[in-house]
Amino acid sequence: MARDPELIAHQEWLGYLQPVGLVVSPPALAAAQAFPAKNIIPDHARFLDLVEQATVEGEDDPQPAILEFPRFATQLLGWEPADLLGSPDGDSVPETLEVALPEYNETLRPSYAVPEFDKTPDGDRKWLMLIQRVKLGLDLDETPETDAKDHRWQASPQARFERLLRESQGRSDCSRTGRICGWSTPRGARLRGT
Repeated sequence: MARDPELIAHQEWLGYLQPVGLVVSPPALAAAQAFPAKNIIPDHARFLDLVEQATVEGEDDPQPAILEFPRFATQLLGWEPADLLGSPDGDSVPETLEVALPEYNETLRPSYAVPEFDKTPDGDRKWLMLIQRVKLGLDLDETPETDAKDHRWQASPQARFERLLRESQGRSDCSRTGRICGWSTPRGARLRGT
């Protein structure tokens, strides 16, 4: 039986990712006419230009890191500066994306937000993505240690971002690879640990 080369290409790159959790299937990617790029050398060179050596707490040697997400988004992903709210060249992140936690005297807010191109008929904005910047090397599942005088919400970065998304957008499932965590689920869904 002959195998479809498009499906084989999708199976190969999905195998490289070694994904955990929900992943789009090769037939769905082929049906959407999404195809992996074959010549990634120029993209990889641009990526390497963005990588810097950074000191990470608990590590002896500097570690490679992307320290400026807005630069990464514009120079590698090809976003326009206006596509990323919260960046030096974009508008600020709107207060409507903030979640007040009065019981902890704290407000959760994303570092960056990516709006949909078109507004809803009533003029509201929908959001494609909220992005939270955290301290380099921070474990997303661990609750950071604080002193007894700190009355802020004692929660892991993952739990904090999940609550921000759920209460600001009604969306909150986590899809993770390494240190990158992206969230997206229907309102009212319960989360399970990853």
